[in-house]
Amino acid sequence: MPPFGASVSDTARMRSRLSTYQMGMLLAFGGMLAVSLDSLGVRLTKADDWDIAFWFGIFTAIAMLLLIPILSKQSFLAAMRADSTSVLASGILQACSTTLFILAIGTTTVSNTVVIYAAAPVVAAVIGRVVLGEITNSRTWVGIAGSIAGVTLIVSSSAGEGRWLGDLYAVGAVMAFATNLTIWRKFPEQNRMVAVGLGGFTMALVAWFPAHPFEMDTRAIVILAITGGVFGPGGRILVASATRYISGAQVGMFVPVETVAATAWAWLFLSEPAPRNTLIGGSVVLIAVWYGSRQAPIRTLTTLPEP
Repeated sequence: MPPFGASVSDTARMRSRLSTYQMGMLLAFGGMLAVSLDSLGVRLTKADDWDIAFWFGIFTAIAMLLLIPILSKQSFLAAMRADSTSVLASGILQACSTTLFILAIGTTTVSNTVVIYAAAPVVAAVIGRVVLGEITNSRTWVGIAGSIAGVTLIVSSSAGEGRWLGDLYAVGAVMAFATNLTIWRKFPEQNRMVAVGLGGFTMALVAWFPAHPFEMDTRAIVILAITGGVFGPGGRILVASATRYISGAQVGMFVPVETVAATAWAWLFLSEPAPRNTLIGGSVVLIAVWYGSRQAPIRTLTTLPEP
């Protein structure tokens, strides 16, 4: 299957311009950049965490229900039956990671959440090694370590102010995200849009019970329609597609890009000043990701599955 609905000819042209490794890195970077808008949407809504999770999931599910017949030329149910076991597990894990991340942001400090989430590439590397036997090269490890150091510097002035339950939510989000990267890596032919849509539906179903979604104002719902229906699922499809080309650890190395970008969005749209540590730490993250992504991995998925 070509990536996220591109035609075979489009895929061939992309392959001629970019190496497999470069394509994976580009997808991972673009995906995390799009996902970084999630935090901006959450901040702008100023709503209850469960209400946000419900509407985010609903709009994600609706977007995928509409797109799958157009891009995959089959219904949502038909696409899900083709990869029933792996796509079900992937959808549940994605719902867990996104919901737990939203709960962590609302329960502990953003600082604690992003520091814990920065460990995603390390967790992904360990799981990938155990489950898939993937070897993470030294340059990638340096990039991972540099990214974590940069994120730690960004939040050094406010870390430690959160509550333990929120920190546990963040740990759970990281574990679910890293495990999902491994599933996507193990099953490259899995329809990523189905997994994202199923994740959104599961989020909405779980959030329905504690939420009061119809008490949310129209402005907040519109914001979540944009983030949950466009940027959020779009970014997650890009990240999932990146695992067809590069390892879970290398995809996870781009997670701190989300932290840096989210800080930039807060500065641009919420007029929140960026402290000196944020500017320095953000520079460290970008340099580390650049360094870690310059060398091709030892083991890669060399081709995309054809339709």
